Amino acid sequence: MHLAILLPVLAAAAVHGQGKGLGCPPPAPILLSTTKSGVLPVLPTPFSGVETLEGAIMEKGPPNPDYTPVNGPAPTQSNPAGATYRADLPSTNFDDCTGSTVTGSITVSSSSDGNGAAISVNFEGLPDVATYGPFVYHIHDLPVPADGDCTATLGHLDPQNGGEYYPCIPSTPENCQVGDLAGKYGSISTSSFSLDVTDPFLSTAAGNPASVAGRSIVIHSSNTTRLTCANFQMVSGGSNMTMPNATVPASPSASSVVPATGVGAVAGYSFAAVVAGVAAFFL
Repeated sequence: MHLAILLPVLAAAAVHGQGKGLGCPPPAPILLSTTKSGVLPVLPTPFSGVETLEGAIMEKGPPNPDYTPVNGPAPTQSNPAGATYRADLPSTNFDDCTGSTVTGSITVSSSSDGNGAAISVNFEGLPDVATYGPFVYHIHDLPVPADGDCTATLGHLDPQNGGEYYPCIPSTPENCQVGDLAGKYGSISTSSFSLDVTDPFLSTAAGNPASVAGRSIVIHSSNTTRLTCANFQMVSGGSNMTMPNATVPASPSASSVVPATGVGAVAGYSFAAVVAGVAAFFL
């Protein structure tokens, strides 16, 4: 099955990376070439190195109801009572090309019965939907550093290693990336957005691979640009692990955004080299 899906999706291996919004020049294509690239989530590749910058796919593959993550469906989480984490968006967007500032917060708490987590989302000031939307939002692997660089958060929280090529199917959320909130509960098509939902697969226990502790929330435009981001900080209960909130530069500039050189971003190969390298791998 792995080899069978190689050729149809190989063309998707050269995709756009993170960059500025639609009001700025698009970033140059980059090559995604590792197991967790999000393009080929299952296939090994002939390339060495760490994982690429996930979240760079602009065109996902077709829905695949038969697909399950490499590590199996996400398990239901039993969470510590009273644990609550909240991420407050900073007052300045990481990417200001849209001309508007997204504000608000997302709170993740242990559910009342301890099974899963209660999520409460409140965002305002989203840019013009017709131009930049619909917007998607995800929990990302790493926290936002002090300089507010949203690309440093790497990819979506994905302990099951489902990758990003196959889109999330809301009717089978256990096969979606744990951090893909927009995939499971819908993207944003309004300037203000609120949501209250219980997610069975999200943890509030520090150290759990599916936990929000030490993670971040990132909001993307429709072309995958990372508009704004913030760290989850412990409000009550659970672990004593806390992370500083994002400190965003007063005026983000193109020089502060390095779309193709985040941790594991792979550059310098031609598309022909990818084809040749992958073909050689299976010989």
